[in-house]
Amino acid sequence: MQNHLYLYPNLVKARKAKCSQAELAEQLGISQQEVSRYERGETKAPVNYLADVAEICGVSVDYLLGRESENKQMLTNDESDLLHVYQQLSPENRIRLHERAETLRDLQI
Repeated sequence: MQNHLYLYPNLVKARKAKCSQAELAEQLGISQQEVSRYERGETKAPVNYLADVAEICGVSVDYLLGRESENKQMLTNDESDLLHVYQQLSPENRIRLHERAETLRDLQI
């Protein structure tokens, strides 16, 4: 069961953290007016729209639907980039990266 109370505000929050309505519309191949209608709740957002917005904005569909907290999902662009690099590493290199990150953290104290 979808909770519309959370859906539209979370669409706006996620989008504003990454881009303007016009930029999102361009990436999705739709009009800025269509993005605006989804965000205002005039038009129900289709599932594929939610999935695309989630991917572009670096959040989950569950966040957009109000099923996850904002703190768990809202990543900065740098954090998203680092996560993407991490996901591409082998298990051995993930361990090395973790060790180096801990060393850097300890050096800054």
